[in-house]
Amino acid sequence: MKRKKYEQRRQHFVPACYLKAWLDPSAPKTSTNTPYVWLFDKNGENPKAKAPEKIFRESDMYTLTMPDGGHDLRLEHGLGTVEAHFTKVRTSKFNFKRALTEEDWLWACLFAATAHNRTAASRDHFLSQMEKIKEMFEKVAGPDWETRTVEPEFSPHVDRSNVYIPQPGDFDNLKETTTTTLLNSATDVILPMLLGMHKTVLCTSDPLGFLTSDAPSTWHDPTAYRRHPFERGVGLRNQDIEITLPISPMQCLLFTHRPVGPLYAEVGADWIDVLNHRHAAYAPTTVVARSKETRALWFQAVQPQADSWEALHPDPDEKHRWTSADCPPELLDSIQRRRSDGQS
Repeated sequence: MKRKKYEQRRQHFVPACYLKAWLDPSAPKTSTNTPYVWLFDKNGENPKAKAPEKIFRESDMYTLTMPDGGHDLRLEHGLGTVEAHFTKVRTSKFNFKRALTEEDWLWACLFAATAHNRTAASRDHFLSQMEKIKEMFEKVAGPDWETRTVEPEFSPHVDRSNVYIPQPGDFDNLKETTTTTLLNSATDVILPMLLGMHKTVLCTSDPLGFLTSDAPSTWHDPTAYRRHPFERGVGLRNQDIEITLPISPMQCLLFTHRPVGPLYAEVGADWIDVLNHRHAAYAPTTVVARSKETRALWFQAVQPQADSWEALHPDPDEKHRWTSADCPPELLDSIQRRRSDGQS
């Protein structure tokens, strides 16, 4: 029993059951051989063969602390349920290019939603943002703000209903609260959007197939390069957003707001190269392949396109001259102050 509980607390932020689709098919089949996938640095270097069970995991990543100091594994168990249902849908429906029921799509979309928010990279990014907010608030309100009533001042044009005002306790036990917040966001915010989006399964017979990574779900706006660098955030309501989740080397699930094609669409090597380059670029540190063989262009740096914002604004100082009508006045003031202070 102790062994079982210990194993439950060695938790994968990219599920091992998901990664098993990338097991090297050419690996020797022996009683002593452990099946493995191939890991590469995001630049395509340092290939390593490792079993899915031994990668992308942390101790107690989803474990909550109970009031008596015990360990609450409800998040880990919940994610395990999502993984089991997704694996069933992948095996019985996606692998055979069959239509999905509403329940099938619920589990597939829930897996995609949690895949985006459950990673170590998502947690660390959110944690860093909360630490910055804490630091900024303490500068304004004082380090003892939690023991006093603080009423921050806002510009008249700011809608207070859309402003986050820290409350006492918000920064306690940030690691656990961040994990809970991200998973709640996955189910309450991301899932409903994915269910309403157009879905296409890109299929290939390319022997190398799709890569995946230590952050399998990628949100990308193919038009963002034309905008100012400060306006490139990709949100779920962005009409040009493309959300991709490789579900095996042979298939990649694509979510869009506009129809792309039939449910199952065959794609050639050009699609593979574009999406693998994208997934490698968005990977925090590591990409996963089914083979030690890759293509160099998946990892190549690209030059700005002729119609990109950078190509049309070669002066480095231009990035500080944000003239968009959507630029919040207070942010524009901050940019201008930093520029006058000689900061980048």
